[in-house]
Amino acid sequence: MTVRLPNARVEQSVIGGTVKLPSSGAIPPGMWVLDEPPSAQTVVAIYAPLRAVVGGWSGLSGQGWRRTERQARAGSQMAFTFVAERVWFPAPGCGGGLQLHVTIAATAQAHEGRERLGFRYREGDDSPMEVAHAEWRAGDGKTVVEHPIPAIQIMAPPRIPRVSDIRETIRQVSRSEADRWVDGSVTRGIYQLMGGDVQQRTPAGRGLLLVEVVETERRNWLQRLFVLTPSHYRARIERPFTAELGQWKQKVNEIQREAASLGLDIETDAAVEWWLDRYGYDGVIFTGARQRYHYDHVIVAFRRGQLVRVR
Repeated sequence: MTVRLPNARVEQSVIGGTVKLPSSGAIPPGMWVLDEPPSAQTVVAIYAPLRAVVGGWSGLSGQGWRRTERQARAGSQMAFTFVAERVWFPAPGCGGGLQLHVTIAATAQAHEGRERLGFRYREGDDSPMEVAHAEWRAGDGKTVVEHPIPAIQIMAPPRIPRVSDIRETIRQVSRSEADRWVDGSVTRGIYQLMGGDVQQRTPAGRGLLLVEVVETERRNWLQRLFVLTPSHYRARIERPFTAELGQWKQKVNEIQREAASLGLDIETDAAVEWWLDRYGYDGVIFTGARQRYHYDHVIVAFRRGQLVRVR
């Protein structure tokens, strides 16, 4: 189930908590603007540290989660428990200075003798996450027991639709049609895909990697029939974010601070994808990328629909 919260432009997934149904009125961290803290009737949203994978999410030990215990189950199964500590906080100067510290628990099963370093949650399955503990704390870190605990929704980070989230294929078009199709695009060159049209994890989150190629003279029909050469693509990206790859880490730190101010998980690619979507970028151009990719310029496209293959 999904709701749209005010810190993202996309629907966000409800994956557990103390409420059974999603509430569009749930308050994300950093957005409570009243002087007093939330009451027991209020629903607050806490983000679990998850990474988007094809068809769902994954949580991993050392990436916001730690494994606490394992128990034997029927049928030679073992159950592993993972916990993550999250903090819900009001807007600056609001909420009486209190912060809600929440422990999220997740379970995963494996056959006896096998280990689990994390868990996977597939969209549509029963959620493996629940609130294990919650308490208010004052600015000095002391627990405040007299204030009631609000209802808590566990949310996945905003999942920005990328590559495998969208049912699209790369169309094959003629050269003349491709020339017309890229009209209005910033990226007007001829490109090859690095790693094929399979979703990859890039410095800009999930995407397709492209490098520009210098097209040689056109092959005759005999060469096209018997000589295998990499496919050529045109890319339509109208509003890319351009960055020098060597300075990208510094930019990511800025993005993480902005995401953290709204309670979004800063330990996954979700923060980068959220930021690029928030400001309307439809691709990324990395310059100075030769040391990592052997090409000076690398393009990250977010959808297969942004590419056409030239016949």
